[in-house]
Amino acid sequence: MYHATTTMSEPTQQAYLKAAKRTLGLTWDEFAAQAGIHPRAFKTYRMPEDSQDHRPLPALARRSIDQLLAQHQQLMSKASNGA
Repeated sequence: MYHATTTMSEPTQQAYLKAAKRTLGLTWDEFAAQAGIHPRAFKTYRMPEDSQDHRPLPALARRSIDQLLAQHQQLMSKASNGA
């Protein structure tokens, strides 16, 4: 089974998902829905890496989350600029 390795500058998958959730201000179910990920699958992605239920976050799901974060950043930037 493939497990991505992390470096000191790269957060774990679980830390990435928690930070994204906090940034977006969503519940886990809202986050899953906006990312287009089934909630049950999403739960396995946010499990600790040493859990037998943990699954690696697919690249397509990661891109979807990155897009949500980029859209959120754009909205926050526009709001702070008074647009």
